[in-house]
Amino acid sequence: MLTALLWPMDLSRGEKTFLAFTGLKGAVPVLLGSYLVSSGVGDADRLYDVVFVVVVFSVVVQGSLVPTVARWCRVPMRSVELEPWALGVRLRDRPEGVARHLVEEGSPAESSTVDGLAIGEDAWVSMVVREGRIVPVSGATRLRAGDEVLLITGEDENAIADLFTARGT
Repeated sequence: MLTALLWPMDLSRGEKTFLAFTGLKGAVPVLLGSYLVSSGVGDADRLYDVVFVVVVFSVVVQGSLVPTVARWCRVPMRSVELEPWALGVRLRDRPEGVARHLVEEGSPAESSTVDGLAIGEDAWVSMVVREGRIVPVSGATRLRAGDEVLLITGEDENAIADLFTARGT
């Protein structure tokens, strides 16, 4: 049935097969099983338990086979590291004048205050992230190796990048 519904769509045969294999499998049977229980059919609880066990088994088996079936069907997949929390604006392209730098050990920025950075008049440190926490930024904020620094700048980005790179690299 699902394959027939996918026929008019512009998908490869592998993509259609993958969707048919991984499509919704558990919601409808569990819902219909709950109707059995609410309608008062004899042995409804036992039937619902059977439906639930079959659905759980199906989800576990099919879920564990998803990467293998994707490979067989030539559907590209990629692993993405989970980010429990993110701050930012998603843009299609990197905006002009925004730069993210990591303070390297031995770089001119290490142990420098934000006011002490030679980043020019038209640039400022927007955010500092240290050990997964945002550090309140002021002129007296002292940078450490490993800090991530977000800069807004109109200056030469390469010269500013050198501040965060260790000497001799």
